Amino acid sequence: MVILHKTWCGACKRLKPLVADSKAMLKLSDKFVMVNVEDDEDPSNDPSFSIDGGYIPRIIFLDPSGNIRPEFSNKRRGEKYKYFYPSSDEIMITMDDVLANLSKQEL
Repeated sequence: MVILHKTWCGACKRLKPLVADSKAMLKLSDKFVMVNVEDDEDPSNDPSFSIDGGYIPRIIFLDPSGNIRPEFSNKRRGEKYKYFYPSSDEIMITMDDVLANLSKQEL
């Protein structure tokens, strides 16, 4: 699970406490490796990380082999900005989807 954001971004600043302050999110995150990528670390130059654009913040899910899994996105967003999550509930829905749909071998 890769969180792409910028330190100067207002929406990014709002995302951080959503993740950090949610006990349910903290419990669910035990089953994931969370990678926080900010500012100059952003791999947006790599087209595989710009699945539907270069907007921020974005949360992209990868399998254990490091392959981006574009099918795991915020289903409430439609086709635009589908890797943007304005709430921890929406993030956890996708996290549950990942756990339910990746085989145990992939995890």
